[in-house]
Amino acid sequence: MVDGNSDADDARGVAAWSRLMHIGAHEGDTSTRPELAELGVDDVHRICVRAWKYSRNDFEPDTWVELRRSQWRETCALAGSIAESLMLGSAAYIEAVWHQRAISAETEPAGMALAQRYLADGAIDDVVSVGHRLANFVVRVARTSSAAQAGLDSVERLRALGSIYVPFATDDHNAWLSLNSGTVARLRQVLDLTLHAASLDALDDLVASPEWIAAVSDRAERFHRWRKENEYVIGVDAESGTARDIYDATNQHIGRAVGGHGRRHKISDGLTVKNTDAAGSGLRRIAQTLDTILTNTVEVVLPGQHNGFTVSIDDPNRIGTRRI
Repeated sequence: MVDGNSDADDARGVAAWSRLMHIGAHEGDTSTRPELAELGVDDVHRICVRAWKYSRNDFEPDTWVELRRSQWRETCALAGSIAESLMLGSAAYIEAVWHQRAISAETEPAGMALAQRYLADGAIDDVVSVGHRLANFVVRVARTSSAAQAGLDSVERLRALGSIYVPFATDDHNAWLSLNSGTVARLRQVLDLTLHAASLDALDDLVASPEWIAAVSDRAERFHRWRKENEYVIGVDAESGTARDIYDATNQHIGRAVGGHGRRHKISDGLTVKNTDAAGSGLRRIAQTLDTILTNTVEVVLPGQHNGFTVSIDDPNRIGTRRI
């Protein structure tokens, strides 16, 4: 039933999704923007569109389930969120490479390396956040089954996702998982592996991948320890500055000399390029994981639990449900 006070067509004219090519105001000149295919981002875009198509199916196979509390519909919300963050990260990575090339070509100041690294750091943050959401997507796909809910109830650290969980309403932080090997191992204990093995394997592979390890390590350092200043600036590290320690013949510290321009900090040397490369690698890797999870969901879990019901995410001409 439609609420008489609402407009049944209030989504008319609203974009289904948006493929963001870059971030930043370029006054219309995008002629030097790196090509998606050149950086492997075209496949990331393809996978984002699959996730958006899954999301915009906005489905619930069971007509007796209240839509505002539909677990399947919450997985649609998560899929859209994942796709948007992955698209934003990809656009930030494009911008970072764009800056790198412009600096090399001397068409923009060398100081724009600060912007390059900022964009790369942001893309890495998106990789990590998407990874955590993928774990939450997988468990919410699984808990559409009452048997899975009972299994989640049996593990203390998963109990908040069990029978007490309410889609679109539960905000308990214990119901939102962090992606790590322990989380995947606990899920593997309680979920039906005939349905979810491919998704859990994909999460395990991601957690063990050098791309994920690099992204998580970089984010952890920047958030919890010391984010080094860009190598473009003077900065401070253990060996930099205008002062020098003086030692005697026995290597005992006896004083300090000051003068000259001093030594620049070197601890960040190469970090801008390193993070730019890590952003691209992480985005491509996590998109592959999303691709596998989406395929497992629509080809195995959905039809397996709902008598052949599934949704279309690969037909370029349609979004909709079907039976297989």
